[in-house]
Amino acid sequence: MRIALKICAVALSFVLLPTGAEFAVADDQAPVPSPTPVTSVAPDEVGASEQPTEATPASEPTDVTTPTSEPGEPSPAVSPSPSAQPSSAPVLPQAMPADVGTYRPGCDTLPARGMGEPVMVGAEPDLVGWTPVEGALFSNPNTPEGQWVVVNQMIRGFQAARAGSTIHVAMYSTTRLEASNAVVRAFCRGVNINWVTDDHGMGYQASQTLRDVLSLGYGSSFKACYLSCSSNYVWKTARLRVVTTVNPLYRPYMHAKYLTFDDLAGVPNVSMLSSGNFTTTQMIAGWNNIYTAVNDPATVTFLNNRFDEMVKDTTGNDYGRQFSSASPAKTSYFFPWGVKNPRSSKQTVTSKTDPYAHFLDSIKCTGAAAGYGTSKRRTQVLVSMYQWSSSRLYLARRLKSLKNKGCDVRVLMSAGEWDLEVMPLLRARGGAGPIPIRNGDRHHTFIHSKYIIVNGRVGSNRRYKGVWTGSGNWTKSALRFSNESSILVTGDQAYNEFKANWNELWSSKNSAAITKLKRKKTVKFDP
Repeated sequence: MRIALKICAVALSFVLLPTGAEFAVADDQAPVPSPTPVTSVAPDEVGASEQPTEATPASEPTDVTTPTSEPGEPSPAVSPSPSAQPSSAPVLPQAMPADVGTYRPGCDTLPARGMGEPVMVGAEPDLVGWTPVEGALFSNPNTPEGQWVVVNQMIRGFQAARAGSTIHVAMYSTTRLEASNAVVRAFCRGVNINWVTDDHGMGYQASQTLRDVLSLGYGSSFKACYLSCSSNYVWKTARLRVVTTVNPLYRPYMHAKYLTFDDLAGVPNVSMLSSGNFTTTQMIAGWNNIYTAVNDPATVTFLNNRFDEMVKDTTGNDYGRQFSSASPAKTSYFFPWGVKNPRSSKQTVTSKTDPYAHFLDSIKCTGAAAGYGTSKRRTQVLVSMYQWSSSRLYLARRLKSLKNKGCDVRVLMSAGEWDLEVMPLLRARGGAGPIPIRNGDRHHTFIHSKYIIVNGRVGSNRRYKGVWTGSGNWTKSALRFSNESSILVTGDQAYNEFKANWNELWSSKNSAAITKLKRKKTVKFDP
């Protein structure tokens, strides 16, 4: 229910009161507990045979059409998109808000809150002269400039958005005041901002500001999902893990990280998919990436439809896959991926219903065209993965099989975030020998990017170059219970951008070869 305008103004003034600069340690503080007390662990999982504690679902089927599916794979939901792609002609922002020329609650007193000059509805964007372009950007936590690359790309989206335009944001965690301040200023000038997040971080000032400002309405909204926006399952016990706890309770998350813009600085249908969050930890310690797609209505529509499903916050399979022919061609994926009976965990994690397994199965190690793959025309498969749990060991077996068949397979990892059972499969000496594995950066930083790079032959395509990137780890929760977003982009540009990032991490002076894992005694949450 919308509260009276004067009460809103008073409430907002308290919400936006300055509390000083945010400290890096803020990401390590314990957030406000969830509505139902949960001792949570980062989005990670246990073996497929383990049974979660089930909540009684209020199941609501999502909009499902019938696209072409992999053998043994369910038909995922696809955004309404006929055979012809939606027009990519320039789309003007929505009509100027009715309250143009006025101040929304608290927007006339922004200076007192350290948020810059007052902002009226209809004001010019804070960032003028910048336009989004297609492609990937990568953070580098070891340099002051590099730390801001991914976060700044998303903040620019808020700063450059024009009054009347609409932004949808799905973001796992927000602690940076720079991000919440940019959102408040965009809201004040009349941008419609719809936000969905996971409830774990609602103890932070930045997240509370977003909630209280966007909940005022004016075409904006805010939703924090308890557990994930599709599942309320929690489950105990774990198999042999690097990170151990006493009687841990595992839970799903709204772990997606993406933004869509109907119009951004005059460029229509823009989407940004990130591996990182709006948090200090991700900036100063995490290697991350963000991919921006422009003039791509199919991808924007698909992600917006998935956003609408998340806002319903009902248990069910909010999964889907959407192909876009907008250059470069790409396929967007949304999780949790569906199974026949999502209430049963005993059959949730199998290779037959894992799109990543199907993708790896389509890779052929020999027969790449000249100029593709290695110098011997063998397909190259490069993986960067933050978390990898024992429930998806079949992905490790597939990579080892590709290695044995002649593919050039290499893996970057975060050493403390894998289950102990993954490494022996990758490092097995049989066949073509162990897969080379490096931690990418053994300094104080960690690899948080999750992507696969393929160059060579995929199926009958002997001239394939592609990258699959996004928010999801190779874990049970990411596949079956958490909300995750990813995108598979083909073509030289994305491949070259990600390959350069890969080379930087692989050859880093701080990079170290990993041959075995040791158990840790501390818990590391996904920041």
